[in-house]
Amino acid sequence: MKKIEFIASVIAVIFLAQLLFFYRGIYSPPPANLPDFMSININSSKPIDIEENFTKGSGTVLVDLSHRNNFSEGNMNLLFSKLMARGYDVDYLRESTNLPTNLSNSSGFVVISPKSLFSKDEVKSVKEFTERGGKLLMLSEPILDNEINSLATGFGILFRNDYLYNLKENDGNFKYIYLTEFKENNITRGLHKIVFYTSSSVFGDGIIVTNNDTYSSNSGEKGRYSVAVMTEDSHTLAIGDITFLTEPYNVMDNNRLINNIADFLVSSDFKSLKAEVNTTTAANMSNVSSLKK
Repeated sequence: MKKIEFIASVIAVIFLAQLLFFYRGIYSPPPANLPDFMSININSSKPIDIEENFTKGSGTVLVDLSHRNNFSEGNMNLLFSKLMARGYDVDYLRESTNLPTNLSNSSGFVVISPKSLFSKDEVKSVKEFTERGGKLLMLSEPILDNEINSLATGFGILFRNDYLYNLKENDGNFKYIYLTEFKENNITRGLHKIVFYTSSSVFGDGIIVTNNDTYSSNSGEKGRYSVAVMTEDSHTLAIGDITFLTEPYNVMDNNRLINNIADFLVSSDFKSLKAEVNTTTAANMSNVSSLKK
């Protein structure tokens, strides 16, 4: 019994000796280095009411639904209501085979995130439409799976497969980027500061460009990226964000931008095929009449 007690005592002494040898006191972790949140501007913006000035007309703006377009029609109500306020009907293209006919009677064509490819013949029809003065609006977002480039590349435009973000200044989320750099034209008229949400960069002649603190998810590099581009003839507009068109994201000057897009789609320099045929027929009849004389 005494032998067991002796062995237990030896073990206890060895344990205490090791404990005292290795003991370095109670661990106190160093203070965590938190981000300087006060240096980050995350003020959430609110919609601004603006006074609209436009001349009321008549006509049709065609919206593509024939390519399994990845959007909700209800999300376009802000833009569509402004088109209707200008006296224009909003019509939907549900069968792609009807594209040439429907375009011949429309002043504007809106294509949003198509999930099906545009064929070469369809691209040709749309290009002929813009060459007659029709206005094409292409919209997409990087979070939506789509084939918008099957149409966009026919106009020298490319929606890149990235999203843009700004860690220094944003509207409450690093992907909610402020935009203050605009090329002067009718689309950017009256704009001072707008917000895009989960926007991709768009290759082309940029009319709305990010600041130098903006990153692309593809390269991870800061730079100035175009988020809206327009062709040289001012007949085709491509924008890498859709959310800014919906409530409650029509903040800051977003409402003014939506108004400018509505004015763009109902511009009056469009010549329908029917009008061209009538003009040609009238000219031919005039020539025949002159020959008879």
